[in-house]
Amino acid sequence: MKLRALLLPILALCLGLVACGPPGSEKPGGLAVGDDAYSFSLSDSTGRKMSLKDVKPGWSLLLVYYRGHWCEACRNQMLDLKEDFEKFSQLQTAIACISVEDVATSAEFNASWRFPFPILSDPSLRSMDAYGFRHEKGHEGKDISKPGIVIVGPDKKVIYKYLGHSPVDLPTNQQLLDFLRDRLAATKR
Repeated sequence: MKLRALLLPILALCLGLVACGPPGSEKPGGLAVGDDAYSFSLSDSTGRKMSLKDVKPGWSLLLVYYRGHWCEACRNQMLDLKEDFEKFSQLQTAIACISVEDVATSAEFNASWRFPFPILSDPSLRSMDAYGFRHEKGHEGKDISKPGIVIVGPDKKVIYKYLGHSPVDLPTNQQLLDFLRDRLAATKR
């Protein structure tokens, strides 16, 4: 009996460790790698509509879901993307960042930082829900996006998805560039 009492907690701990993978590797709800991408149509910071159909033929689309302009970690991530924008373009990858903020707030944010990619508004959270990124009551009692990354391939299928557990829990630009470089090389073989 004592042995059983001792083994049960150890077994539970082992099972818990096996169930835990690297951060972001578990399967959150929503669309997954291999699924058709969510066909969005969202307003950018100028009020112009952008949709998945607007991506150049043969190009991938890196979608960055961020919490809001007030999130310092999100802003830093977007500034890093701005710095590496040309590297992503060389790999035939467009970038768009999405939050729940309205067009006016996104316009102010973009005016301050002059991002070379669209800042999209999804106040209905439809795109975030499609990928399972909604963070209920995540900021001041309002629903926002969890930090997340989706890469849509040229065939409009999800080829990469990452859900962060915190604003700083996201892949680096280098990791994303390496993934895209490997993917592009594989398609040319």
